[in-house]
Amino acid sequence: MCGSPKRLKSLNRTRHDPRIFYPFRWGHHPVLRDRIRELHGKIMPHDTTLIEGLDRSILVDPRRLHLTIGVMALSAENLTPNTSAAGSLISPGRTVSDAIALLQSLGPEIDSITREPLQLTLDKMGVLKTQRQQAGVLYVGPSDEVNEDTTKVTRIFELVGQRFRQEGFIEEAARPAVLHCTLINASHRKPRRIPRTFSYREIFDCASGDANGSETPLAQSSAPLGSSVRVDFGTWAVTEIQLCKMGSHGPENEYISLASVPVGRN
Repeated sequence: MCGSPKRLKSLNRTRHDPRIFYPFRWGHHPVLRDRIRELHGKIMPHDTTLIEGLDRSILVDPRRLHLTIGVMALSAENLTPNTSAAGSLISPGRTVSDAIALLQSLGPEIDSITREPLQLTLDKMGVLKTQRQQAGVLYVGPSDEVNEDTTKVTRIFELVGQRFRQEGFIEEAARPAVLHCTLINASHRKPRRIPRTFSYREIFDCASGDANGSETPLAQSSAPLGSSVRVDFGTWAVTEIQLCKMGSHGPENEYISLASVPVGRN
């Protein structure tokens, strides 16, 4: 077969199917979904808004709310090995079945961190991919204050990521854990066009109740410092880690779960 090994590696990667992520999912909680819809109603009343860069297509459906631990590209189950220029076989890569087996094997190690379901309080609204007063992502998550449950969730986060890297599922280097649930993502904009950011300060103001005369503020301060503001989106249980297929849609528009492992087995 003609072609360099580097080229063959590139071709092999194009056959990856599907992209899988492993999250804590919370979109099945009706009360939490209502809180997200309340925010959507404040920033886009009647599907209109004066907030720069914001439109309906970049708002995340509350049913799809999740806290992502990591993402990986896997090979389809039915791929056969390629042959390199030197005549050796090139593995088609890790499959969904491999990922499921690894995730489920981590149960005892997760149990060593906690045998009880954990609780995370979503009391911080923040942004990622910022430039000037614009952002590409707006999220809610736990505040930076350290507590036992947040520490344990972070340890589980790091454990799962480390093991998937060690076993070759993820090639990129580990990054510091940022526990967050995305609410707005400018990369989802349809049709794809500029701008790729939005004004987050105005959204902070809406969440704090300064805009539209809200009587039930979602945020606790109308004077956010830096790129985050304190909010109150409730406290929710972390009961399992799931493997989900990116881009999948269940009957209620939720991500389709392929497998899971419990967090806490009481």
